[in-house]
Amino acid sequence: MRRIALLAATAALIAGCASNPPPALPPNSLPIGAAALACADMATLTVPASAIGLPTRGAKVTSATLVAPGGTGAAALPEYCKVLADIVSVDPTAPAIKLELDLPTQWNRKFLMFGGGGYNGLIRLPPNGNVPAGPADQPYPLGRGYATVVSDSGHQAGPMGALDGSFGVNDEAVRNFSRDALKKTRDVAIALLRQRYAVAGPERAYFAGGSTGGREALAVIQNWPDDWNGAIALYPAGAAASLDLQFGRISQALARPGAYPNAAKRKRLFDAALQACDELDGVKDGIIGATRACHARFDPATAMVDGAPLRCANGAEGGDRCLSDAQIA
Repeated sequence: MRRIALLAATAALIAGCASNPPPALPPNSLPIGAAALACADMATLTVPASAIGLPTRGAKVTSATLVAPGGTGAAALPEYCKVLADIVSVDPTAPAIKLELDLPTQWNRKFLMFGGGGYNGLIRLPPNGNVPAGPADQPYPLGRGYATVVSDSGHQAGPMGALDGSFGVNDEAVRNFSRDALKKTRDVAIALLRQRYAVAGPERAYFAGGSTGGREALAVIQNWPDDWNGAIALYPAGAAASLDLQFGRISQALARPGAYPNAAKRKRLFDAALQACDELDGVKDGIIGATRACHARFDPATAMVDGAPLRCANGAEGGDRCLSDAQIA
């Protein structure tokens, strides 16, 4: 039976209770000074390997820049210190982990780490941006006073950007991408944050990410639960090699003549699937919750939408209110 794959984004929210204790401090935390550091003074800081929970050769700040307030509306940002740092790998041939840590002058005592996307390799989502699928009409986390951080997960991508998997020839780079860079980045960020604000640490720490970042969100709360008070894991991506092969298959199918459905046809397909499957989970709420049952029931070649066949007459192109055989195949 021929089917068009229905790609659904699912979100999991793992939230900490208000009574949760503050997040754990990195091991062998450096003593904090009697007074907060000026942003310019952050530029000379280093973090020893002993203060990072997984093996490294330590970290060093490469720049610290005081950024003036700017932006408008929800994207308005306060004055903050933009800190760039490198975490040095144990293997001399492995790339460093590069991170950006944004520290607002008026801090709300909360910390947020962003996840990446694809194979990472760049600071894809600037830490002064919004959480994935966050409300567009509300201030971004940095605008609300959060200290925020994101890293490239331990390699620097080439022209292919987040699709560049060439780092896979180095074992430490693979371990960093898979999991380790998350812990290393978090520990270095907390160590630097403590020096900037001259405090023991944040009162709350959260992680937010989608796709690869969603996988990373699940990884941090599973492996280092004491480090976090909560996480947003949006459409977590796993089995990257299989996923990439599926992307290739879909791209080839849609590249065939007449196969790519326009927006109106995609809306028609969506409506047909929703009408067939919405109530399979016992609730009519505009969400297909019983996805396996829907796969067993829904076939675009025979589906109905608003009382009419979804398939165009004789499978030929018939306009925006139906799908041709080329689009269903």
